[in-house]
Amino acid sequence: MRYKVRHGGVLTVEKAEYVQDLFDGIARRYDRMNLIMTAGVWRYWQRVFRRVAGFRDGEQVLDVCCGTGDLTFMAARAVGPGGEVVGLDFSAGMLEVARHKATALNGAASALAPIRWVEGDALALPFQDGSFDRIVTGFGMRNVADVEQAFREMVRVLKPGGEVVCLELSHPPNPMLRIPYLAYFRHVVPLMGAWANRLAPGDAPAPYQWLPESLTHFPDQEGLAGILRRAGLEAVRYTNLTGGIACVHQGRKPEQGPEAGRLRVPERDREPAGGRARPVGTRRRP
Repeated sequence: MRYKVRHGGVLTVEKAEYVQDLFDGIARRYDRMNLIMTAGVWRYWQRVFRRVAGFRDGEQVLDVCCGTGDLTFMAARAVGPGGEVVGLDFSAGMLEVARHKATALNGAASALAPIRWVEGDALALPFQDGSFDRIVTGFGMRNVADVEQAFREMVRVLKPGGEVVCLELSHPPNPMLRIPYLAYFRHVVPLMGAWANRLAPGDAPAPYQWLPESLTHFPDQEGLAGILRRAGLEAVRYTNLTGGIACVHQGRKPEQGPEAGRLRVPERDREPAGGRARPVGTRRRP
């Protein structure tokens, strides 16, 4: 199958097919490759994410683009048996690995919230309005075709007063770090991915060649904060990790009141008259 993925303009649903096949193909090697590519820093990012996310006992949590379930399991431990967690992903292969990991927990499962795995689209979440206390996502937003639509959907299914927490790769603001980081990301990571997956030249989809492409056109920290605000979140803030290589963004859905449901867009976040085309399609992560 031939894949056509455009950047900087309208992205067709072919991107969704490309990314879905890509992650189905690498699902069983995904966790190992993440640890290798980040030299283990991924585990540090997870620990910081848990602290910043502010999970509470008994919460209903949705993990969008859950992949193999690392953040899903983290949320299930944090909210405890009185809560409930849903892990949603577009890739059946990634969800299969997540289910196997859940089975391997055995006795430890009694300390976790019940987990439900759902194969679904981040751009059209299959849940009713106001279903969750907290929504998390990790390393998935770079791979959806319409980032703003993904966050609008999260806001829709979030309860008033609930929070969205997003962990994602980003753009280090310091050029002394940004330049070598981007060089590593663009040139070394695809070679590592090809070696790990034993790909012959020309094989498609090429798993870790997509990674640098997905970051090139992804907004920086302030740009993503603006997207969260336009989606309807308030009190938006972010925390840089490892010099901005990764970043945690957070925002809260306004409480119900006379202004509830009205989208308030700060002046600095509004697009110019005429705007630009919105991409369509969907989905997921490194």
